[in-house]
Amino acid sequence: MNRPQGPTGDELRELFDLAPAYALDALDEFERARFERALAASPELQAEVDSFRAIASGFGEAVEPVAPPASLKAGLFDRLDAAPQERPAESERADASKPASPAPVADLGERRSRRRLAVVLSSAAAAVVLLAVVVVGANWFGPNGWGAQREMTALAAASDAQQITAPVTGGGEVTLVTSVEQGRSAILADGLDELGDEHTYELWYIDEAGAVSAGTFDVANDGETWRILEGEFAPGTAVGITVEPAGGSDQPTTDPVAVIQT
Repeated sequence: MNRPQGPTGDELRELFDLAPAYALDALDEFERARFERALAASPELQAEVDSFRAIASGFGEAVEPVAPPASLKAGLFDRLDAAPQERPAESERADASKPASPAPVADLGERRSRRRLAVVLSSAAAAVVLLAVVVVGANWFGPNGWGAQREMTALAAASDAQQITAPVTGGGEVTLVTSVEQGRSAILADGLDELGDEHTYELWYIDEAGAVSAGTFDVANDGETWRILEGEFAPGTAVGITVEPAGGSDQPTTDPVAVIQT
């Protein structure tokens, strides 16, 4: 019996990008079926999946931290860059001391666009999971633990998922991903300054009643991180980021370095 013809070229490269999500069962039904058809015909793709599953098998085991593969880390933000999104125009960047005017968002009403965004972010979330296993071993507690990974995957798969990217004062950018259906949101940061031990970044939900803390986060020396926001997301709410003393503040004590209006 002949082996089915395997994928080649761009299709194969795209399937390799989905391997982390498949290894963690984070693909939707359509993409999983497509992936498994290709998997049956591609020993190379099977080997890629096996390698990610071997990393994921470290869940719950005490393992020594090791340096993550450079391709895995770079691939995470490459996948995010590939997602459809709208960026505020240079002339529309508002004063960072108050919520900006609403930035245009990607229209994900069409089934294909929704699926592509879900796949990209699900793969990104899966890559974060595997990266975290390699870097910190069995430490799955905290804001980027296993529970948060599952929330990120669910958020990415939401039928109404939308994203907005905005610049950060001092350099870098932040992407806000939201779902009104789930009442959930997350940020993905790239190129932010490392703050050191005495300060932290703090997230805020901002509306007419004021600002409510949605959690804190820090970045490593590469300036990259992500975080599920605490609390319930509501449409029309602005999301702000400030620099606060370590541990966070009850109310903002500095001007925002980024504000995204939804």
